[in-house]
Amino acid sequence: MPLPSFICVGAQKAGTTWLFQMLSQNPSVWLPPLKEVHFFDVTNPSDNAKNAKREKILKLARRAEKHGKGKGSLKDGGAFLKSLAGDDIMSEDWYRRLFSHPDSEGKISGEITPAYLVLGEDKLTYMKSVLPSAKIIILVREPRSRNISEIKMAAARSKIEELAETDWKNILRGIRKRDRGNYEQAIPLWQKHYGPDNLLILPFSQLKTDPASMIQTIETFIGAAPFKYKALTQAVHKTKEIVVPDWVIEKATAIAKPQQAYLIDAFGQEFYEKTK
Repeated sequence: MPLPSFICVGAQKAGTTWLFQMLSQNPSVWLPPLKEVHFFDVTNPSDNAKNAKREKILKLARRAEKHGKGKGSLKDGGAFLKSLAGDDIMSEDWYRRLFSHPDSEGKISGEITPAYLVLGEDKLTYMKSVLPSAKIIILVREPRSRNISEIKMAAARSKIEELAETDWKNILRGIRKRDRGNYEQAIPLWQKHYGPDNLLILPFSQLKTDPASMIQTIETFIGAAPFKYKALTQAVHKTKEIVVPDWVIEKATAIAKPQQAYLIDAFGQEFYEKTK
């Protein structure tokens, strides 16, 4: 069965949804109908995790049947999605079947899951054994801005009209626990396992200043055919405007400082400025 030849591993809040929507348009690329697959970051999934994934897939299947199309590169109804909700869900066989849709034949297959950025050594070793020659894309957003964007997203998802101090502290605790912007720890691991020829690291600001050049760089890297994309400059999933207390901003700034220092040290001031 086919497997993805490229994966965008994040970072979260750094343009991964935009990339998913762009590459989904390219007829030479196959993306599964799950924007975030979450296979390699979930080891020995519990029954609850499997059931949650199953419910999500069935929800997408119902939406696909209603509208006659699915997410990603899926152009037909929900039959394929329903086939992914079986007993083998989240197994390696299931992951392989995810990329076995007839429409994927002869195309460049990939997936986009921002949580993969911070995979640990064991999970990265396993991923390398399954996908030994995959092309890895990392989109780097300035750490402080990325943190604040993630905080706003968490606040919006909380559905709480007026967040109390305890709510903001819980959000900050979640940011630290997920650690989705830990470039200092993550990037050296990706460099170790995949090497420079299989790793593309791009600064976030290029998405805003020159998205056409950015997508062309990615096309070349993954071996996709050039394509004229719709809505190339349109914002995707823009974070809801939420007023974040100054003390929360200060905490987010402090969390970001080691990552800022790492990016400047590893890639230079010029690259760092382009991540803003």
